[in-house]
Amino acid sequence: MNAHHKLKLDKKFILTVTGSDHPEIITTITEILHRFKGSMEVSRFNRVKDHFSGLFAVSINSMYFKPFMACLESLESTKLRFEFHSTDGCQSSYPFDPENVTFSINIWKVKNQAASIELLRILSRNHLRVDSIETNTLPNRQGYTLHFKVSTDHVIDMDMVERDLQAVAEREGFYMSMLDEEEEDIKEAI
Repeated sequence: MNAHHKLKLDKKFILTVTGSDHPEIITTITEILHRFKGSMEVSRFNRVKDHFSGLFAVSINSMYFKPFMACLESLESTKLRFEFHSTDGCQSSYPFDPENVTFSINIWKVKNQAASIELLRILSRNHLRVDSIETNTLPNRQGYTLHFKVSTDHVIDMDMVERDLQAVAEREGFYMSMLDEEEEDIKEAI
């Protein structure tokens, strides 16, 4: 057998991490995953002051799964927790499916929570799954910003979705932009 033969990444699961302190936790998880020849398919990680939480879609060869789990569990303490969630039996292969269409939506100067809820309802009604939301308060009581990452495996009319979102933006007096992830990759390349 070829020594460079790549292992089949046949075990897919969701890893969650929560805790405080541990500024190098992302590096640690990535190094351990690399040591066990795994792959991080999708990751979401957030830190607020010294508290953090992360959600990672991971692929690994099934023979390395238990040692990988044991290695992470050995790091657990009162300030660091890991959970493993199987994706077996999930109806969709999300987040591992490269066929999903993903979008970024940026919104500035939102003044009230009701507008945010209305935006989320529009996304849900149009089968757009919210993968992450980032919220930041603007200085001098100018409202707040929202950054959504959304995806879908449905065929949808993005122009109609954008019109619905833009109608809320105009009515509520905030600004919005929507970008297909492929367009974003092209802009970054330029």
